[in-house]
Amino acid sequence: MRKAGWIVLGVTVAGLVTGCAGDLPVKQRPSGGSAPKASHSPKRDLPEGMHKLGESVSTEAKTWTLAPSTLTEVTPTGSAKGVPHGWRAAKMTWKLTNNAGEIQPLLDLFPTVRYGSMGRPAVAFTDTGIEGMPDTISADPPRVKPGGAYTVTMGIAVPADAAGGPVTITTRPKTLFGNTGDVAFFEGPFPGAAARKGVALRPSPAPESKKTLAFGEWNADQQLSVGDVRAEGTGDDGRPVYGGDLTMFNDASDASGPPYTPMKTTVRVYYGDQLKEADLVQALVPGAGETAFIAPQRAATHHFRFSLPQGTKPGTVTVEVTDLGTALATFEGKITDRSS
Repeated sequence: MRKAGWIVLGVTVAGLVTGCAGDLPVKQRPSGGSAPKASHSPKRDLPEGMHKLGESVSTEAKTWTLAPSTLTEVTPTGSAKGVPHGWRAAKMTWKLTNNAGEIQPLLDLFPTVRYGSMGRPAVAFTDTGIEGMPDTISADPPRVKPGGAYTVTMGIAVPADAAGGPVTITTRPKTLFGNTGDVAFFEGPFPGAAARKGVALRPSPAPESKKTLAFGEWNADQQLSVGDVRAEGTGDDGRPVYGGDLTMFNDASDASGPPYTPMKTTVRVYYGDQLKEADLVQALVPGAGETAFIAPQRAATHHFRFSLPQGTKPGTVTVEVTDLGTALATFEGKITDRSS
């Protein structure tokens, strides 16, 4: 049983979104009055409750239909904003159809985009013809007439070696009046290389009796891990800066239960034998607000950074993962140098 580390919201994914893709054709009844053979559901490439990019879903009240496209690789122009040097870029569209009988303010999808088996955060960018998500939470948001549709083009960038790997997108639509409660998970390959299969994480938790884990080990109860902590250069104040990765895994087999989110998760970092507390440069999980749900059988990785006093020799550090001040797990290991 999970402890209070994961924020469990009173919302179930099953029933919140309904696939709108065309039904499979009905098989012809065999001649001669023989009974039809039992049909078998096709094997799903994704956990139950997730959708492939290109499929459409309806919100719980069926007032909106969300239709995301697959990703198409693009070459950024000189007007592009937000594409890191050397990263690959792609675009996709979201067609949002108003099924209600009245004019509605446009949904804000609040998409959370991750790539690869570790669920590292992708980067959103804008460019000519790629306007990104509009500002819908305003006094005068875009509006859609009954039966009308609104199309948004979104840019997504990932490191070059992530081409062909999976991109997982989580949405929790929001209106001017607050969250709709609908959570949907989509996934598809990033273009530019052959699609990769079998990339899902399979964490092997450490024994529950082990209270302090080594970097790279998985906590059995919370399904989380802290990767190696490495040197990252020098901060503006001249002090050395180090960084590590916090990875969380949703071990649910499908999306039928309450979705989990690392909404309030952060870290505390200590160094030395006397466990002196380091100064956190980036502690809170970035972008992990109310929409940062983790899809079933998928991971989410977030980077944290801290600095040590000048003259401190890199050695063993202890990282305590917390949620609203409650300790979830403790990890320990040596700081390594990226050049080693």
